[in-house]
Amino acid sequence: MRRASFALAFVLGLGGVRAAEAQDRLYVVNQAGATISVIDQDRLAVDTVLDLRTLGFTPNAKPHHVAVEDDGSFWYVSLIGDGRVLKFDRANRLVGQVRMETPGLLTLDPVHDSLYVGRSMTAVNPPKALGVIARSSFTLVDEHEIVIPRPHALAVTLDGAWVHTASLSENRIASVEVATGRVRLSTIPGAPRSLVQFALSPDGRTMVAGGELSNTLLVFDLTKPPPFAPAREITVEGKPWEPRFSPDGRTLYLTLLTKNAVAELDVATWTVRRTMDQRFAQPYGMIVRRDGRYAFVVNQNAGAVMEGHSGHEMHGMAGMSAKDGWLTVLDLATGEVKTTLMLGNGPTGAGAARAR
Repeated sequence: MRRASFALAFVLGLGGVRAAEAQDRLYVVNQAGATISVIDQDRLAVDTVLDLRTLGFTPNAKPHHVAVEDDGSFWYVSLIGDGRVLKFDRANRLVGQVRMETPGLLTLDPVHDSLYVGRSMTAVNPPKALGVIARSSFTLVDEHEIVIPRPHALAVTLDGAWVHTASLSENRIASVEVATGRVRLSTIPGAPRSLVQFALSPDGRTMVAGGELSNTLLVFDLTKPPPFAPAREITVEGKPWEPRFSPDGRTLYLTLLTKNAVAELDVATWTVRRTMDQRFAQPYGMIVRRDGRYAFVVNQNAGAVMEGHSGHEMHGMAGMSAKDGWLTVLDLATGEVKTTLMLGNGPTGAGAARAR
């Protein structure tokens, strides 16, 4: 049944969910506040804030991550606390929901109708399985067993042939062949890495992951089938968290959770060009705008002190709660902060159309 469901996802296609133009909206979930901030990427302003409690969800809903269709027609949110994955349309109307135990990261199959769902790192004992949701009907197709505990980092290859997920508690990657449902395991030797999140290069040939415990960036060659061994491993101090490629694939940006900074790496040499450390406090999720001009960096603000900056000095932040986070809009040409926008309590994941 499990292999059959993956093969079904392989055959189905997208059912017409892609349309002409992407919507310039960025969605940021506020995990501790049960709200979602909707950001206009062109105006660099908060467009609206959705309160999940007004939609019938609990104050402990814990929205964690967002995935968005390339045309902006629909977007999806995982709720750790309420055990749901939600589907919204471009007008922010709730149009579907699926029950799942402790859903975590989300990723869209770029070829087929599947939405893949990992597991939250905050769960005590999450299932060793990936959720597979048909996006068009918004129904749970399968919870595919993958053997590894605490599947977190999550990515689908650009041809839709493989789904890769990594364990937070073991140095192992599980790769699911979509057409057959077979799972191939890759074991990374050495000290614990705890791979938080994957990013794929725009050409689909390279996959990277931040090693939270090892303070390294791992680089994998996707031109060869799994099992994988790291093609490179680069030291980047500060608990590397979310990696993102520039649209041209020449640069990689990486949030450094405990260093309160964003590192910029030259992909040709895999060396750090510069480290930007203005107006960050536990930088967590990140999106690079599709024109490559700005990086939108989600700051949890869970207690760090930022030298030379007070949260209340930032644009749009007056009157904020001590627990509120913010979005740092980073001008990637200059490395300077363009502006900061107030978010809610405990922001984590972000998603936008055409984000990879």
